Amino acid sequence: MLRYLWGFGVSAGLLIGSYTAWDAYAVSTLMIPPLLLDYASSNWRSTLLAPAAFGRWKKVQEIWREYRREVIVITILNPLAYILVLVALTFTPVVFVVPVRELSVLLTVLMGSILLREGNLKHRLIWAGVILIGLTVLASSS
Repeated sequence: MLRYLWGFGVSAGLLIGSYTAWDAYAVSTLMIPPLLLDYASSNWRSTLLAPAAFGRWKKVQEIWREYRREVIVITILNPLAYILVLVALTFTPVVFVVPVRELSVLLTVLMGSILLREGNLKHRLIWAGVILIGLTVLASSS
């Protein structure tokens, strides 16, 4: 099981690193405006995920009824957060932006474990420590 989780974590890290490098190139070298890049990315994701949503339409309706306010807040704040990252990438080297952005993962671990009482605090803090070590290595490499 641990091997599976390790591979999943490495794969997720590679994917995040890849799209972050591409996005940095797109906004800083190709000069694509951050708002336009996020808009195009959101449309692409929506198109790819639409068949899955329509296949589970009853569940989508249930989530909308139960969590409408939360969905609206996330719909606004999630793109705004990444647009701010894209703006930062237009004038700051990616090696400085990524560690700051990934600190949100650590905050999410703490919030989920402490505020939402999701449990496994010790296990989560160990993996958060691994993330923190990686961020430290990345930040100190410049």
